[in-house]
Amino acid sequence: MNINEQTDAFLFEMQHVVNKFKQEFDLNHATIIGCIEMVKIDYLVEPTDEVEFNEDDKEDNDPF
Repeated sequence: MNINEQTDAFLFEMQHVVNKFKQEFDLNHATIIGCIEMVKIDYLVEPTDEVEFNEDDKEDNDPF
């Protein structure tokens, strides 16, 4: 699968899971969106190995 097909598969599976829980439980849209936002924040603040900062990257006049 290429990246577009993988993205579509992921999106469709997420939609399936959200619809399943919406039908099985008494969840309103705000609760569902809130849960999705919590997962989004977890992924945004999760440390990754994609960016590395070296001591040399710091500017000399940076007080931090």
